[in-house]
Amino acid sequence: MRRPAILGVVLATLATALAFPGVASSVRLALIAGGFDNVTQVTAPRRGDPARTLYVVEQEGQIWKLNGGTRTLFLDITDLTDDGGERGLLGLAFDPQYQSNHFIYINYTNNNGDTRVARYTANPTHTAVNESTRRQLLSIDQPAGNHNGGRLAFAPNGRLITAQGDGGGSCDPGGRAQNLASRHGKLLSLNPRAIGAGWRIDAYGLRNPWGVSFDRQTNRMYIADVGQGRYEEVNTLRPTALGGTPENFLWDVWEGRARSGCANNGLRGRGARIFPISAYSHSLGCSVTGGYAYRGGVLQTLRGWYVFGDFCSGRIWRLKYMNGKLVRGRTLMLDTSLNITSFGEGVQGELYVTHQPGQIWRIVR
Repeated sequence: MRRPAILGVVLATLATALAFPGVASSVRLALIAGGFDNVTQVTAPRRGDPARTLYVVEQEGQIWKLNGGTRTLFLDITDLTDDGGERGLLGLAFDPQYQSNHFIYINYTNNNGDTRVARYTANPTHTAVNESTRRQLLSIDQPAGNHNGGRLAFAPNGRLITAQGDGGGSCDPGGRAQNLASRHGKLLSLNPRAIGAGWRIDAYGLRNPWGVSFDRQTNRMYIADVGQGRYEEVNTLRPTALGGTPENFLWDVWEGRARSGCANNGLRGRGARIFPISAYSHSLGCSVTGGYAYRGGVLQTLRGWYVFGDFCSGRIWRLKYMNGKLVRGRTLMLDTSLNITSFGEGVQGELYVTHQPGQIWRIVR
């Protein structure tokens, strides 16, 4: 192993916690682990592992299992992965039946820079993955090195969701996000019990979605989409929208709630036009990182709030969306110095934050 030993044991012993200045808040961030390398995600299965177990995804192609301050290498696909910039190992999701079928799903860019989604099988004790169990599920050629999207999530209906970017370049030069014949700029879903049925488009008009999650209580879907030059945005879909006529998130005609200024072919398809529930300008950040609606049991005042942040500014916000409307707008929760690449939801619904250079933080009282 090339990196320094993990700091988890020391950090847990010291119970190191930082409350960043400048924001009145009932929460703070506690550092729980360090020593990772270019972290792109932290996550956990709903069941099948002990509480507090986390899986840490590194951009270069490694996944580490973190438990009680100890980490073990879970999967290594560095030989398959082209990493750097917006490429690399970008997404991990656990099958809803992970405790019995041991399936995991990953989204990465291969050595040619193209997107692949694959399924692997962990051993019965979930200590490692057998690389020979690989099954490729999706292949998308990428015309540029950016806007690869890459997030994975399981919908309440059991379908695997992958969020794909528009293929890169300024103003979606290929017109892919609005083109329903292209898989770029789309939310795609697959029934993992009927892989032969293939992928379907569940939504379109996305630029570079970086954060897809479902509220554990309401099943509402949240999608953070990285903007171009002016605005970042958070979108949402009601649970019943998946599987119907794909809804349109409006890129590249709109950026946030403003006209993009791009020369394009206009909005296409029959999908309902969906404007973001929240947008912020680049005076506050430059790259949104999607999070989760908090449903843990520790931070009672945060229950039901959707928590998200910005990679560039380190700001962490919350908003509350209920009964089909925004009831509390974007509110600054923490002002940090982190490069936030991911929010993670633990086994019991507690929230974690990743700092790209290699740290895992937990949101605590």
